[in-house]
Amino acid sequence: MSVVKRTFSLPDDVSELLDKTIPNQERSKFIALLISDALKKKKIKALVDAIDDTNTHKKDTAIVDVIRNIRLTSAH
Repeated sequence: MSVVKRTFSLPDDVSELLDKTIPNQERSKFIALLISDALKKKKIKALVDAIDDTNTHKKDTAIVDVIRNIRLTSAH
C-alpha cells in the first residue's frame, strides 16, 4: 500500500494528548485508523439517511429491523 504524506492542524490540547498517549512511531497508523473508522461511519449514516428518505420502510417491517441494527452498530 502506498503512503501519502498529509499535513493537518490540531488544537494544542488535542496535539498534546496525542503526543502523551500514542508513541511517535505509532501516530500515523493510529490517525489513519481513526479517519478510516470515521469515514465508514459517515458512509453508513448517509446510507441510513437515504433509506429513511425513501419511506419504503413503512411498507416492510423487516427493513425497519435492518435499519435499527445498522444504527445500533454504527453508534459504537
